[in-house]
Amino acid sequence: MNTLLKLQLKKVYGKNFDLSKQDKNFQKLLSLVEEAYDDYEEEEKLLENILNANAEELEESNALLLEQQELLKSVENSMDDAIFYKDLNDKYIGCNKKFADLLGYSEKEIIGKKYTDFVQDDTASEDYKTNTILFQNKCKIVYKHWISYKDKKAYFLTSKTPLINSQGDLIGLVGVSRDITREYELQQEIEHKTIMLIQQNKFVSMGEMIANIAHQWRQPLNTLGIIIQKIGVLYEQHKLNKKILDENITESMLLMQEMSQTIDDFRNFFDPKRILETFDLKEAIVKSYTMIKLIIITNNINFKIDIDDNYTLKGYKNEFFQVILNLLNNAIEALIIDKISSPNILLSIRKKNDKIIITIQDNANGISREIRSKIFNPYFTTKKDGTGLGLYMSKVIIEEHMKGKINLISNIFGTTFIIELPQSS
Repeated sequence: MNTLLKLQLKKVYGKNFDLSKQDKNFQKLLSLVEEAYDDYEEEEKLLENILNANAEELEESNALLLEQQELLKSVENSMDDAIFYKDLNDKYIGCNKKFADLLGYSEKEIIGKKYTDFVQDDTASEDYKTNTILFQNKCKIVYKHWISYKDKKAYFLTSKTPLINSQGDLIGLVGVSRDITREYELQQEIEHKTIMLIQQNKFVSMGEMIANIAHQWRQPLNTLGIIIQKIGVLYEQHKLNKKILDENITESMLLMQEMSQTIDDFRNFFDPKRILETFDLKEAIVKSYTMIKLIIITNNINFKIDIDDNYTLKGYKNEFFQVILNLLNNAIEALIIDKISSPNILLSIRKKNDKIIITIQDNANGISREIRSKIFNPYFTTKKDGTGLGLYMSKVIIEEHMKGKINLISNIFGTTFIIELPQSS
């Protein structure tokens, strides 16, 4: 019999209790008790083994979980982006070291507090507003904003995403903020340089524009001179009456108005102000043409505008003038240099789907294949006194400022520039 069982029985029945009684019923009972005790002892050992195994597995799981948490925290803290978590009450429930350093507090000091506990400016209301929209619509929000911290001011790109638990319930949000101050400054610098290049290109072509003014003024000035001489002759011949004088005054005033309009046109063209506006395309084309019409007439160029409807564009009108003038001047120069006997320029405007297609086509000898791919490169020019900015800036204006496209097709029969622009709604 199991020694431990003997001790237990003697403890219950006394130390003199005889376990060797010959009574059959007693011995049968004793056998059942011994058997039950052995079964209990085996089950107790099995249960102990199970509990020990579960304890070891739980310990391993906890160690693995702790290791994963430490790894995740290490990854978060190694990132250049500031990461933070909030609950539905707009309170922080965690963050990485970058975010804590940004606010100037430890993670423990941040948890349980709101953004307004650290920042008291316009960005606080913006933060609350975006969080409210996210919680209401359960949608991701991305926005750019300025943040002042540690006596610094930086420009951030922030992305906020709903935080969902395993049951699919919204429990908060996770945010990621990246300092893009340098990128913003570079973009501003590029934009400034682009504007400066546009202005530089305008001033480079100012000599040509002044020559155009001279061309446009020469004929009116000659006509005014003739009128003045005619008045003098009529006066000496005693043939000057009120009717003839009024007619000559009226004609002179019309000529002066035309000359004044020329000055206004060119003054508007060189206006440095960039105003985003919706303008009439046909009117802009015709106005561009009037600035060079005398050069076209003087060189016997057959110029035709073909437009099937009235369209509007949204953009910087003066810059658009510059593009059209650049392309028309290029066409005129090509026709003159190539000594085309019957020079033609066709400017056509059509609508295709939701795009407006403008083509400027000449019948000069075309652009050689070798330089065709370089034609829009900055500072590339084939002209002796050229700057290489005209077509480059035309591309910048059309593709970056007006969200369109510009391309060309050229062969021995001529060159066609194709401008594709979104129509103003």
